[in-house]
Amino acid sequence: MKFVFRADANSNIGQGHVMRCLSLSDALEETGHLCSFVTAGDTLLSLIEKRGKKVSVLRTSYDQTDLEKEELKEILAKEKADVLVADGYFFSPDYFNELKDFIKTVYFDDVYSFAYNVDCLINYNIYADEEKYKELYMTQKVNLPKLILGPSFAPLRKEFSNTYSKEIKDVKEVMVSFGGADPLHLALGFIKTIDKSEVVKDIHFKMVLGRMEPDLKEIKRIVEDIENISLLVDITNMKEEIEKSDLVISAAGSTQYEICACKRPCICFSMADNQVEGAKKFGESGAFIYVGDARNNDSFFDDLIESVKKIKGNILLASEMSEKAGKITDGLGTKRIAVEFEKIFGR
Repeated sequence: MKFVFRADANSNIGQGHVMRCLSLSDALEETGHLCSFVTAGDTLLSLIEKRGKKVSVLRTSYDQTDLEKEELKEILAKEKADVLVADGYFFSPDYFNELKDFIKTVYFDDVYSFAYNVDCLINYNIYADEEKYKELYMTQKVNLPKLILGPSFAPLRKEFSNTYSKEIKDVKEVMVSFGGADPLHLALGFIKTIDKSEVVKDIHFKMVLGRMEPDLKEIKRIVEDIENISLLVDITNMKEEIEKSDLVISAAGSTQYEICACKRPCICFSMADNQVEGAKKFGESGAFIYVGDARNNDSFFDDLIESVKKIKGNILLASEMSEKAGKITDGLGTKRIAVEFEKIFGR
């Protein structure tokens, strides 16, 4: 079958939508299916093409998808597509209603905004709730699609299906990620906090920064004079960096599931509305420590440092968190989704 993925990436929304679609497309291609991409802009064009995917760029606004429907239909017809997989927050009910009779549709969801009129809905988040979807669809009188729910379906890259489990004896190496776009300038704030703190001088912090990091030049300048901070910019070996770490600090999102697959303890936080529920659930699971929403926590950076101290001072806690994290997902999610797609759509 031919799957076409519709997803976007830019400095406002980050690159997670495109990255998880790439992971799923790889798994589908391994089982003999064909995949291509459609994006509004060209932010990650070269990256997608380097992964061997054909890309059609609409040159439209990512947040006005209703205006692209006719052009998208032309592309789908030209590609002889069988299934459209949409991933993003700017698709309206009209968008899916119009496409429903044109092509089989799949949607990645995590916010329950409306009853999406699609053939299949994926919500791999730790808080995915089948009963909530049933109620939503019944209330809005829309046919319930096939549901693929829960973190066992987290669409991680292939390398996360084979991870290294580490016995944590001390917290010496901490990986820090504030997401690909960092719209709140958290990386810069955290680095300044570390520079002033004496309690974490014996810990090495690896700052993972995306290509869209807004403060990259200033961060590089500051870090030149800080011995216990190093920068990892636009890396392709995330799995290896997580595995080498004793502890990870991360924004809520897809990276959380990668951390779980690697069985590492994590301090997490939210910085957008769609991240709050998931971050809280990870905190409640005992696998992570949740320090709250960065947008409304005046002591955010101090709370991060205090949580690092807490885990460093209690290695038994770190081990318990690692064990619980490993039970949330195992990195085989894309293979499971590919199997479910064949059950739903056939070969």
